[in-house]
Amino acid sequence: MSPPPDQDDAPGGRFLLWSLREDVHVEADAGKGAVILHSRWGDESVPHPAPQVVDALRRMSLGPVSLENAVTDPAGRAELDRLLGRLQHLVVRSLGLDQERALLSVVPLSRQARFEPARLSPVRALRMSRFAVLHAEDGAYSLESPLSLHRVVLHRAEAMWLIGTLSRATTPAAVLDGLPSPMPAGEALGYLVATGMVVQAEPGGSARAPVFAEDTDPALVTWLPQDLMFHTRSTLGRHDRDFGATYPMGERWTVEPVTKPATEGGYVPLPRPSWNRLIASDPPLTAAIEGHRPTRRFAREPLTARQLGEVLYRTARVRSLVGSAGGLTGGLASDRPYASTGSAYELELYAAVRGCPDITDGMYHYDPLGHRLEPIDMDAVDLCELVERGRTSAGLATAPPVLILVTARFRRVSWKYTGPGYALILKNTGALVQTLYLVSAAMGLTGCALDAADIEVTTRALGTDWRTESCVSGFALGHGDEEPAGPPAGRRPANDAAWGELATELLPKPSA
Repeated sequence: MSPPPDQDDAPGGRFLLWSLREDVHVEADAGKGAVILHSRWGDESVPHPAPQVVDALRRMSLGPVSLENAVTDPAGRAELDRLLGRLQHLVVRSLGLDQERALLSVVPLSRQARFEPARLSPVRALRMSRFAVLHAEDGAYSLESPLSLHRVVLHRAEAMWLIGTLSRATTPAAVLDGLPSPMPAGEALGYLVATGMVVQAEPGGSARAPVFAEDTDPALVTWLPQDLMFHTRSTLGRHDRDFGATYPMGERWTVEPVTKPATEGGYVPLPRPSWNRLIASDPPLTAAIEGHRPTRRFAREPLTARQLGEVLYRTARVRSLVGSAGGLTGGLASDRPYASTGSAYELELYAAVRGCPDITDGMYHYDPLGHRLEPIDMDAVDLCELVERGRTSAGLATAPPVLILVTARFRRVSWKYTGPGYALILKNTGALVQTLYLVSAAMGLTGCALDAADIEVTTRALGTDWRTESCVSGFALGHGDEEPAGPPAGRRPANDAAWGELATELLPKPSA
């Protein structure tokens, strides 16, 4: 069966246009009689192609073309069709009202991308996928979805009108009936369904209450669209964006300093622990791992400056500076007790203190290079609100004497990384929080990570711009309240559950 014609000159007709991705380079290898297509996914060799096929590939590398105009010989067209079927991951399929400009284009994002326009029933309900995201890019609108291996570029206002009809369930017939001007809406809907940007109702459903698979699929119902998009764009395989250490800003912007500039005067120096004392008295690492237990109840016992200083020193101080300032690769980096991708160490610690006898109640920034607390101007009411929000976020029964807020200076990471930057920040945050848990346990203290932070409240309190530095985590620190002995009700031992109790015997008892 021959393929449908590439153009229909009737009013509202369509032009089927073909091109290669913009990053595909066509090279003729005269020595081997082959054509090589270079792409982000490697090289594709086309041995001994017909001259018309070579010419069509070259024209497709320059922009959208009609294959009927590019190859007139039936044998050459059949060869080209077979080739383009094999190279679907390199081929952009466009649908146009004319040959001058496309209505929309379907761009493959992965080597596994395959595309075949869907044939639609005029009465089967459809709607925009709840996972589809529309954004402006390079002078056009783009539709993307974490479920799709294609991007749909909307070139003309007519395409945007079509998208506007699909926010709720409708039918192709209803869309065609409402057309404000002639355009190939039926074919455009077929393109959108084929890419997954538009979904069709399940067969046999009610016309008034159609059921869509993405709303009932167990693999999808628990995903929020933004979460699934974040997952696919911060990993490789389902997009074509730049990824990794690309230094996207080049030398246009200076890198933020390795630590925030220190304030002048008024700071609180913190005691530093003794290496010899730690070596002599610290419990084994296994005891800290097995024995630490997050707590929801804090005792009224205060935290001393010595204890707070030791926690911060052992978890977050700058141990050394690496490199020299300036240059594309970002100048100084640092070395600290917890792991951080690329040694960016973008995380900042702030301590809300309300119960340290030798530190005035208030909000402080921790200077990891000078090992000191820098006071932040904040009245008592705002401080209480901040601590109370932290308490409720962590589900704590009582407020801790110290609430540590962890913020990220995002540009310490984004100047270097494209794609995984924010995901790396969250991983670094996890490494810091785990270090806080283990050090606290080793000292006979207890803590509890905050499940979430109110970035509006914290940035207002800290005086930061949330776009460049805002809260990503928190940690309540203090002495655990006495809890009932034995495992919690309902807990069933599995693999050496008794290790926790054995480890507790090796951990120091809380003391100031």
